[in-house]
Amino acid sequence: MAVNPNLKIHNLVNSAVGHELSVPEFQRGFVWKPTQVRDLAESLWSDYPIGSLLIWNSRNGTQERIVSDSRHPADWLVDGQQRTTALCILSGRKPYWWPDAESWEKAMKRYDIRFDVEANEPPYFKVADAAIRKTKAHRWIRLSDLLQLDTNRPDDSQKLQELAKNIKIEGLCGNMDAMEVYARLDRVRKIREKDLVAITVEHELEDVVEIFARLNSKGTRLTEADIYLGVVAARSPGWVRDQFSPFLNMLKDGGFDINPNLLFRSLTAIAAGKTRFRDLPDNIWNASTIEPAWRRTQKAWKSLVKRLAEYGVLSTETMPTQTALVTLVALQDKFQEEASFGLPFYWFLQASRFSRYSTSGATALDEDLRAIGESTTLRDAVVRLLDRFEHHRLMEPEDFMADYSDSRFGRFLLYLLVWSNEAKDWDGHGYRLGFEGAQVLEDFQPQWHHIFPKKFLSDQYDDLEINALANIAVIGPTINIRISAKNPMEYLHKYNITEDKLTQQFITNDLGVTSIEKYPEFLKERSLVLATEANKYLETLRDDIEAK
Repeated sequence: MAVNPNLKIHNLVNSAVGHELSVPEFQRGFVWKPTQVRDLAESLWSDYPIGSLLIWNSRNGTQERIVSDSRHPADWLVDGQQRTTALCILSGRKPYWWPDAESWEKAMKRYDIRFDVEANEPPYFKVADAAIRKTKAHRWIRLSDLLQLDTNRPDDSQKLQELAKNIKIEGLCGNMDAMEVYARLDRVRKIREKDLVAITVEHELEDVVEIFARLNSKGTRLTEADIYLGVVAARSPGWVRDQFSPFLNMLKDGGFDINPNLLFRSLTAIAAGKTRFRDLPDNIWNASTIEPAWRRTQKAWKSLVKRLAEYGVLSTETMPTQTALVTLVALQDKFQEEASFGLPFYWFLQASRFSRYSTSGATALDEDLRAIGESTTLRDAVVRLLDRFEHHRLMEPEDFMADYSDSRFGRFLLYLLVWSNEAKDWDGHGYRLGFEGAQVLEDFQPQWHHIFPKKFLSDQYDDLEINALANIAVIGPTINIRISAKNPMEYLHKYNITEDKLTQQFITNDLGVTSIEKYPEFLKERSLVLATEANKYLETLRDDIEAK
C-alpha cells in the first residue's frame, strides 16, 4: 500500500480525461444529484477535506466498463469515482469513462454549478435554475468557466481581469475594487490546485472488491450530538432512555422520522437560542436547566406537527429539508399564542427553496435563532428571517421542467398544490389525498406517478423530458395502478380517472386524446399552469405578511 502525497485536483481530472486512470467493471455509473456536486464545490472552497481515493494498481489489468481505444492503464479508481466524475463535471471536462458526448452535454446542463460573486456567507455556490440562467449580469459565474482558466497563460489572465472589470461595471461586489474581485475569482479557480489523498493498493481483484464493499458498507456514525447526549445522560441519569428516546419514537410513529441530532438541536435552540455545541454554556446540561427546556421542546414539537398537518404536511417524507424544522420549533415555542401559521410556513417553503441551511447549517441556524430571540412578534421574526433570501422571486414554468427525482422542493410544492386543491386519490375509493374517509392519515406518504408512463415515452424522449415535474401526478400509497407502457387514454378509462380528478391535479381534460407526438406541448402547458398556481399559493401565504 502506498500514499500519493503530490496529487492535486487538476492532476486527477487530467488522468480521468486522458485515460491514465479508469474504473473497473464492478463500479456503478455516476449517480450523484446536482446538489451533491454543488456541495463538493462548497467543501473545496471552504478548504474542507473530501476524503481519500482508493486506486488499484492491477498489474495484469481487468475488464473496463468502456473500451474505445488501445490504452490499458494499470491504475484503476476503485473508491472515489463519484467524486472524481463530479470534479470533471465542475471542470467542464468529460472523463474517459463517460458514455458519450450527447449525454455529457445534458449532464453539463443538469449539473450547472454557479459561483455567486455577491455571496458573503454560505452558500457560495448554486445549482443554476431558470432565473439564474436568464440573469444577464455576471453575478452567477459558471464554475467550469473558472476552473478551465490558467492564469499562467497571458490570455487566461486577461479573461479573468476582464471578468472582474465587468462585475464592477455592473455594480456587483459592494465596496470591493476590481483587483479584489479578481482575487476572489482566482480563489475559486485555485480549487483545482487543492491537494488530494490517494492510496494505491496492489491486491488481487477479489481482495479489491472486498475492500470496496467494506468502504461502502453502512455503519454507525458517531455525531457531535451523540457525544453531548452522553453528557446529558451522565448529568441527568435516565433522561435519554426514559424521555428523549421515547419522544423521538413517538414523532416517528406519527410520520416525523427525524434525526436524533435534529431533535437535540431543537432542544438547545429552546434552552439557549443556539445549536452550535461549542458555544453552549456548560450549565445547560444540568437537570435544573435541561428539564424545563425539554418540556417546552416537546410542547413546541407537538404544536408544530398539528400546524403542519393543516397545510397537508403529514410526514417528513415529502420535506426538502428537515433542518428548517428547528427554526419552526423555535417560532412555535416563542409565539405559541399567535393564531397564524401561514407566516412561518411561507418562510419554511422559501428557506427550502433557497437552501438556507444547505451548507454551514449551524452558522445560519444560529443567526436565525438570534433573529427570533430579538423579535417581539411573529410577523417581525418571519420578516427578519425572510430578509436572508429573495423570497419575492416568482416561480417559472422552467422550474417545473426539472427532473422530479432531483427537485425535492419542486416535488414538495407540487404535492402542496395538489393537496390544497383537495385532489382525490386515483384509487377506487376517491378519498381526498392524505385522508381515509373523514380521517386524516398521520403518516401519509405521496407517490410520484408519471402521467405519461416512462415506458410509453422511452423510445421518443430522453429521461429529462420524461421525468419532468410537469409529467408527475401525486397519488396515494395504497393504489397499485399497473399502467406499464399504456397510453393515458387506456388507463384513464380502465381506472375511472375522471375529468374532475385530472383537473384537481392541474391536468387538462383532453389528456386522454393527447398523442405522444404532442407530449412536449403537454409539458409546456402544464408547467405554465403549475407555475401560475404555485405563485398564487405562495402569494396567499405571503399576504399575511404584507397585509399588516
